[in-house]
Order: sequence, then C-alpha cells, then structure tokens
Amino acid sequence: MVSIFCENYRGSQNAKPGEVALAHLGMLFFDEFPHFSKSILEALREPLQDRKLLISRVNTKMEYPTKFLFVAAQNPCPCGNLLSSTKECRCTELEIARYRNKISEPLMDRIELYVQMEETNIEDRPSVDSSRLHRQVIEAFVRQRERGQRECNAHLSEEEIERFCVLDEEAKQALQMAVQNLGLSHRGVANTKKVARTIADLDGSETITKAHLLEALSFRRR
Repeated sequence: MVSIFCENYRGSQNAKPGEVALAHLGMLFFDEFPHFSKSILEALREPLQDRKLLISRVNTKMEYPTKFLFVAAQNPCPCGNLLSSTKECRCTELEIARYRNKISEPLMDRIELYVQMEETNIEDRPSVDSSRLHRQVIEAFVRQRERGQRECNAHLSEEEIERFCVLDEEAKQALQMAVQNLGLSHRGVANTKKVARTIADLDGSETITKAHLLEALSFRRR
C-alpha cells in the first residue's frame, strides 16, 4: 500500500507521492483487480470520487490532485475459464462469489463503465477502423468545448451535469425507471448521465435521447 499511495523517506514526517498521485493527468491501471489488498482497494475511493489524495503525517498534511483515467481488469472467476467456450471452469459457486465480493459495492459504484470481454475468432474483423474512431473522439471533444465545458464529461461537477447533460422526456422517464428497478444511487445516476452525454457526443446529438441513456445503462455493473 505504501508504494501505491505514498512513500516515506527521511523519517515518518516526510512522504513523496506514490503511483496514485503520479498518475495525475494520465492513466492508472490495476491488473488482477481483486488480488489487491482490501486496504488498497478501499483507499481508492477518495481519489476516484474527489479527484484528490490527502496524506496525513505528524504535524503535516499533503494533498495531491488525482485526475486520472482509472482502468481495472479481472477474470470472471479465479481460474479464468467461466465464460470460455473451449475450457472448463474449475471453480465452485462459493469460490466465484468470494472472488467477486472482494470488490466492495461503494468502490464499484465509482467505476462508470463495465465491459465484459468475449472470446474472439481469428476471422473476426472490427466493424469500425481506428482512424474513424479517432475522428469521432476528437469531434466529441470539440462539441464539449463548444458547449462551454471547462472539463471533459467524466469530470463534470453536479452543477455542470445538470447544465450540460440534458435529457429529453423519454430519456428522463427511462432514467426514472432505472432508478426504481436497478436501485441506482445518486452517484450512479450522475455517472450514467455523464456516460450518456459522451455517447450522445459521439453520435453528434446535443440532447441525450432514450437510446443514448439505455446504452449508458448497459455499461452499468449487472
């Protein structure tokens, strides 16, 4: 945990930033996510939510900005074969449940996108080439700037979400149903709106439609 969040040097009163603070304005990647200690995983909640890390030492406190893209990867089960069509999973239901429950619900609620990877065939071809995707992303960033956003969608404050993440009537109704049926938290609603805003930007739409919102909900943890 020391090297992830801070490193002591020249005595306990001094510290230098660890990997979390050093990832500011970059990317922080956790592979084999559930295998990190619970203390490290729970300590991630502050930098992910508040975009800052507070380190307290004797007679001193240090604050580091933590505006980074957080990416984590894990297997579907301890042996990794649960979703495989060619290999047999050797895990029991209890082992799978214990493995998945290592990540707490409050931490998972702070992660905005969940993507389940599928096995690929050597003959599979992507439906969209990388150059087209690159153009769509650049155009989406331009739209955000033209709206007057100082931050990208992922970093919008609650006030900015209300201002920039405008839903049409059908999208509002769909979100209300999702809150009731899926038990979305206040944070979950905000994250869904930000993801839907990005999907709408990629689609060239100024307003978030029901289709954009439903796609955003499909990326929620199920």
